[in-house]
Amino acid sequence: MLPPLAFTFALAGISFVWAGIKQRPFKTGLWKQYHWLASSHLLFFIAAIAVAVFYANPVTNPTIPHSSNASGTLCLDAVNYGSLASCGFWIWRMKGFRWYAVSLMAMAEVITQSALFIAVMAVTGDWL
Repeated sequence: MLPPLAFTFALAGISFVWAGIKQRPFKTGLWKQYHWLASSHLLFFIAAIAVAVFYANPVTNPTIPHSSNASGTLCLDAVNYGSLASCGFWIWRMKGFRWYAVSLMAMAEVITQSALFIAVMAVTGDWL
């Protein structure tokens, strides 16, 4: 059985290819040069990992009571909401081929949410 994020990524990838074939954003002239900036969404992946590195909880023994890092959690929340806002912005901005944009942003968001999952565990110290 596939994990939910892997299934979502596979489904978004299939949708991305299908939308590219059906909507042809590069051939129809709808693709503008600034649309390449949508790939900057993957900087949220780097931001999530950076927050995990800088605010990592040093306690690795689960039997020792520990508290999570409040500023690290706040930073991760900012990265999460910023990532979702970026997805919404780029989907809204790519008029004329939004199915393609939704698929592209879904794949980027799965990657970002995976990094945030690991980062939350590092910041809180609660590992699986």
